[in-house]
Amino acid sequence: MKYQKFIRHLCYTKLSDTMLNSEVTTDTETQIKLAARKIFLQKGLAGTRLQEIADEAGIGRTALHYYFRSKEKLFAVVWKDFFGELAARMLDLNADNYTIVEKMQLFAGHYMDDAMQKPEVDIFLLNEFNKNPALFQDIQKLLQKDFYEYFKTGIAEAVKRGEMIGNPEQIFLTFLSSCMFPFAGMGMIKSLLNLSDKAYLNLMKERKQYLIDFLANAFKA
Repeated sequence: MKYQKFIRHLCYTKLSDTMLNSEVTTDTETQIKLAARKIFLQKGLAGTRLQEIADEAGIGRTALHYYFRSKEKLFAVVWKDFFGELAARMLDLNADNYTIVEKMQLFAGHYMDDAMQKPEVDIFLLNEFNKNPALFQDIQKLLQKDFYEYFKTGIAEAVKRGEMIGNPEQIFLTFLSSCMFPFAGMGMIKSLLNLSDKAYLNLMKERKQYLIDFLANAFKA
């Protein structure tokens, strides 16, 4: 409950403080943010202690408190960057000159490219969303995009016109899980297929085109 209140405060205030200001930061503040990102990615909000961030940044706890008085405030700053990365995958979703299938392919391509570069971010986001289901809804409000309704509506309209076949919710789930599961289940997949990090990355590069081709034909009427 405390965590959800914090996230709602983040989304419904004017977001004016350190979260959205473009003021020049000091080297120490940048160092703290980089350290915090690393530790939050490894342990999440609940599992992180400020002392760990201070140690990673190579500063004292007092110096850390000078810039950020609480773990939650520092987390909010780090989340701003994650919001931006999430939004970047949705930049072209409002383009009217694409069909819904082309928009699904576009998102899948962006998602795979970004996730291959920073798989730890996807694992972190999915873990935080699973621990705090209300978080994703709040992020959508902040980004002013309803991810589920956007795709569901487009898919439902395509089904109604006879361009696609199937239950729109099942189509959406298949689409979303096809993008996310290879990264959410990265450890299991590498173990099952006995893949090195390099071999796994090569497989994901191949999967990007496979997924784009799959979406082109999977739900055709």
